Amino acid sequence: MATRSLLTLPLVLTLSAAAVAWVVLGPAAALAFAALALLEIAMAADSSVPMAGIAGRLHSPARRLFLSLGIVAGVLAMRLALPPAAVAVGGVTDPASAVDEAVFAPGSFTAHLAEVRPALAAFGAAFIWLVFAEYLFNTDRLSRRSWLGGLEARLARVARPRVWALVTAVAGVLVTTSLVGADDGWAVTTVLPVALGGVAGTGAYLGSKRVAAWSLRGLGGTDTGSVATGGSWRVHTYASTVVFERGLVVFMLFEILDGVYSLSGSGLLGGDGLGALEQATVAVAAIGVGAVFLARLTSRLDQSAGLQRLRYLKAGAAYVLGVLAVLLWTSLLVPVPGIVVAWFGSVVIGLALATSLPWRAWARRLRRRRVTAG
Repeated sequence: MATRSLLTLPLVLTLSAAAVAWVVLGPAAALAFAALALLEIAMAADSSVPMAGIAGRLHSPARRLFLSLGIVAGVLAMRLALPPAAVAVGGVTDPASAVDEAVFAPGSFTAHLAEVRPALAAFGAAFIWLVFAEYLFNTDRLSRRSWLGGLEARLARVARPRVWALVTAVAGVLVTTSLVGADDGWAVTTVLPVALGGVAGTGAYLGSKRVAAWSLRGLGGTDTGSVATGGSWRVHTYASTVVFERGLVVFMLFEILDGVYSLSGSGLLGGDGLGALEQATVAVAAIGVGAVFLARLTSRLDQSAGLQRLRYLKAGAAYVLGVLAVLLWTSLLVPVPGIVVAWFGSVVIGLALATSLPWRAWARRLRRRRVTAG
């Protein structure tokens, strides 16, 4: 019953939009939309656990805002607005031309996005690693059980955890920049974007955390557990930093690491005889359906306290970010196989789920039943 209620709204939206696409654009558009929407729903299921981990750091009313409008707005903004912005900031073309290309010439836009990809990958790797380092070094000093044993436990107890987080991120930037430079004969056009991207990613993380801390101080607290109910605009500001954090992760995974631009429809729309504007409309609608499903699934996981009952899911969500950061750095040096990009999140979350289940308790109950039956 819970699963049916969870899927009701996304499926109704999918069927309604598919019917409209069939009438307005034809059966090819309707089938392409349905395929894309199902793909987005599948990707949302994989992202819901990390999203719930972020939601767990928020308290009302910021949490309600994040779980209702924040996730949907963040996914749409990052998947649709950030790629043209990245191309424009990279100096490949002006902002208006970037938006025009993204809609009407996705092939050319993808090529331009590839030109700025090294800087974006370096930016994302540094930013996402610092988000992961919050868990790795336990910057909030929370009481928790280590998932990966003694080494993780020791890292969670280091003195000055925020310094360690920053040092490891800077080390990642320096090592990657050095290796990229060595491979390319220290060409400035190759090394400089990677170095600047890493510095910018680190600065963006620190700036986001500074804004979040400023917002929390205005709400009468110094951490996420003491958010007061007043100052709604400060709540919106704080929730926006969280939406930005996760939205950037989604953007880096699908647009940069996987090399698939949102409005290209993951290659599913190119052969359907649709015009550029029709392709963009179908892709945006499918992304919207996936965002709605992600918000509902994250909210359900948060309400059921799934991350508390399944004690290692939060760790798994954190390690997904750590692996993503490492893959982004690696992709600057060697191609990352598509199968790794497609499945690493599911594998990590699956392992976290499997180790969270009470296997020993179940085995003890089974033995007791056998003894009693015998």
